[in-house]
Amino acid sequence: MISLTNGFTSAAGNHYYQDLRLSDRLVVYYHIGEGYINTFLNGITLLCWEGSKAKIIAQKFWDGFNAKCFSEPFAKEQSILLLKDYLVGQAKQLGRQVCEQQMLSFAREVIEETPHKRFM
Repeated sequence: MISLTNGFTSAAGNHYYQDLRLSDRLVVYYHIGEGYINTFLNGITLLCWEGSKAKIIAQKFWDGFNAKCFSEPFAKEQSILLLKDYLVGQAKQLGRQVCEQQMLSFAREVIEETPHKRFM
């Protein structure tokens, strides 16, 4: 895994950094920690493009004892669910009825368009 940033190392010796998935519609930011034995997914941030600037649309964090062992399939599925929830919420704010299954399918499509980009 290639990280977006050099990150930092805690006093306990754990290394923390961000990893990025990027498309022309969405940025998926993984907050990752590497401990002595495991790599953890500490959080996910989704950003959309507002002109040329990125805007946070959803976040989810698993801190401390709740951190999840990192796996690409788990991180991707959590990103899909975050995006689906955001889209359903936006539709409801507009007073629109939506089929959550269709939103889930669309969210999956958008997340699949965000391949891992290597920045070094």
